[in-house]
Amino acid sequence: MRIARRHAGIVLAGAVALTLAACGSGSTGGGGGTAGSDGGSTDGAGGSAGGGEKVTLRWAMSADSQAEVDVWNHLADMVTEAYPEIEVTFESTPYREYYNKLTAQAASNDLACIAGLQAQRVSDVGSLFVDLAPYFEQTGFDIADYSESIVEGLTSDGAQLAVPYDFGPFVVYVNKDLFDAAGLEQPQPGWTFEEFIAAAEALTKDGTYGWAVNGSPDAWLGWALSVGGVYMADGEPTLTDPGVVDGFGREVSLVTEYGVAQAPDASGQAGGASDLWRNGRAAMYIDGPWQLINARTTVDFEVGLTTLPSVDGTSITTMSGTGFGITSSCKNPDEAWKAISVIIGPEAQQYIADAGRGFPAYTAAQESWYETAGVDGAREAIETALETVDPYPTPAGWQQVSALLVQYSTEAFSGARTPAQVLELVQQQAG
Repeated sequence: MRIARRHAGIVLAGAVALTLAACGSGSTGGGGGTAGSDGGSTDGAGGSAGGGEKVTLRWAMSADSQAEVDVWNHLADMVTEAYPEIEVTFESTPYREYYNKLTAQAASNDLACIAGLQAQRVSDVGSLFVDLAPYFEQTGFDIADYSESIVEGLTSDGAQLAVPYDFGPFVVYVNKDLFDAAGLEQPQPGWTFEEFIAAAEALTKDGTYGWAVNGSPDAWLGWALSVGGVYMADGEPTLTDPGVVDGFGREVSLVTEYGVAQAPDASGQAGGASDLWRNGRAAMYIDGPWQLINARTTVDFEVGLTTLPSVDGTSITTMSGTGFGITSSCKNPDEAWKAISVIIGPEAQQYIADAGRGFPAYTAAQESWYETAGVDGAREAIETALETVDPYPTPAGWQQVSALLVQYSTEAFSGARTPAQVLELVQQQAG
């Protein structure tokens, strides 16, 4: 079956290639430059473009496991299968370091030609990417085949900076074995904060905690939104908003008041929560559907998903998603677009869905993702969360704000400062 599917992928990818060859021969507008027009250099890898000669493109993206790297390398191979003259070399960076590295590479004029872009990072690094709309027009690419919310999230001032490959609301990952061992019913979408606390308290024993806290606003902002918090206004962060203080304080209270979560170490790194859950030391934590492949390959217990508990009847979670775009310094943008058209094309999206890498932004592949995921409650949790999800727009500088919140959150979790004091401190430093 694997061989048959791979051959089918080559046939369809080849069809995409033929379509692009027919529609996009010669220079493609918008991204600037023409294949081979840079005097024979490639994307920093030697060789030459144009005239059927080999072009090597660098592709930068975050990845936190070998399973993820394997997925991206497979897609890179699909590009060469569709376009034998293009070779894509994948460059992996852990998520927590990826955007800092991207910024540093831009400063040293060393950006990869193709790069991943998360919707919440558009305000910070979107200027490093070119508008893809002209390529859509010239190659007949239909962006309407992708979920509208994340397409909009990857847009800035009318420019489409990336085509999404995945998206999804933040949901609660559950260690179902721990719930069963404690004699608890599995949490269902729509459960309340009170029910969550009761379960977390029952699960906290013998060195295992009910919840794994996370200082990143990606993880706790849902609490704030559920109580009416406003984290930005007029393009500026508003961290001292009473609802934001309440939401962050709710996450902190799981350590300081309820004792159902372990305080993070001094580094405050966001990855600690997922590590605790994977190691069976925490029964629940919050993350996006894109982590499913990591969960399935790195844990030895049954995985469940559910929604963020409601507060006074309201549960609002944030969402995120990532796409791929062409960087402004790419010397072979036409070849880069051809590569992206394969990476986010129907066959690649189907492959990503089958691999469980992420909830596909390509709507036709979403049903397959649910079937492949095979995770009890996944459909109900995701669809319920999407009913009230906040698109999570961010102001400029949010990357720095997020890093500061992770850094100083440790002081709130340790009790050295109150949640309100930490938010006030970050608000002042964010300017």
